[in-house]
Amino acid sequence: MLFGGISCSENKLPVHKGKRMMSHQLSLVDSIMVDADATSGRGNFFMTDSFIYFADCYYMAVYQYKQDGVFVKRHFGKGQGPNELSSLMYSYPLMNSDDECFLIDPSNIMFSYNVNDYQLKRKGMLGFGWENVDKDNYDSPSVYNIMEMSDFGINMIALNDTLALMPVSFVNRLLGEVSVDRYQKGHILAELNLRTMKVEKVVGRLPMIYMDKPTPLFEFFQYDMSGDTLFVNHAVDSLIYVYKYPDQLLYTMGYEAEKVNRDYTIGYEIDMKLFTNDLKKVGSNIGLAYVSDENLLFKTVLESFSTGKTYLQAYKGNDLILETEMPPFFQFLGYKNGVIHGVRRKPLETADEYMYFIFYQYKLEEKN
Repeated sequence: MLFGGISCSENKLPVHKGKRMMSHQLSLVDSIMVDADATSGRGNFFMTDSFIYFADCYYMAVYQYKQDGVFVKRHFGKGQGPNELSSLMYSYPLMNSDDECFLIDPSNIMFSYNVNDYQLKRKGMLGFGWENVDKDNYDSPSVYNIMEMSDFGINMIALNDTLALMPVSFVNRLLGEVSVDRYQKGHILAELNLRTMKVEKVVGRLPMIYMDKPTPLFEFFQYDMSGDTLFVNHAVDSLIYVYKYPDQLLYTMGYEAEKVNRDYTIGYEIDMKLFTNDLKKVGSNIGLAYVSDENLLFKTVLESFSTGKTYLQAYKGNDLILETEMPPFFQFLGYKNGVIHGVRRKPLETADEYMYFIFYQYKLEEKN
């Protein structure tokens, strides 16, 4: 049985929608050098409606900036007291919620805060059920963990007042031999009960490309939602898969970006040396974001991990309206009032040993 690539009931390939229109272009509005010397430079960026944030995993702090780069305030810090953390992996908004953000520490303990008051609340440990593992059962949350390779973002989306969706990875030691089973039976998303902190079930599927060309070290992905429509873009695949939540494949869309090296090592062997060698030459999809008000879908593609060369694509509905090379290590943050906001994912270190963040603003406009 093939999931994601072939409809089991109709036994045919899914419809691919959209055309290459290439009707739009970007014009640079501003490129802003932001002094980052007060930070460690190690962490992740995200944007809310009005501000850009840097979650610093060394200082256990969240730095708040205006979109023009002006520093506003540092929130939280290292310690055991109120509004302090002993460790931090990353922080992101809880999408579809009212200004809530979450933090995850290395022990999978989740905290939350609201960007209106920045009061840190301990939610508890993510409950995958590891205390009672159901080995080799791909339908059991106990053989999963929150998604690895999270350098490019962890989307957690509120489905309702109780449940949130989060991306997950396989825990290989709990699944025995790596085989085609993971792609025929495995899941990619988990429904987390925000009150009990228990994962209630795992959903979603991996596409057929992983059965044709198994790449177990490149299983990370990006996703976004609008209502019950789920958009998924996997690391190794040019296609964007559009589902009715959770896993009814409606159609595919999307096109390959220019010159992306997808010469991944194929096979079921999980060897970090092979992965490290691949990172010296290959690229990957690294971002997907849907802007419902404009019916725009933005996809970010890394041509090469080694160079940081990055492309941004924009889709209006299903049609590709823009593809353009961006500055190295570009990360899409958001789209607001006709302006694309982004950041250099890796801080820029100058010869005089100063460190800067770079904020970017681009206007998306039709070609003349």
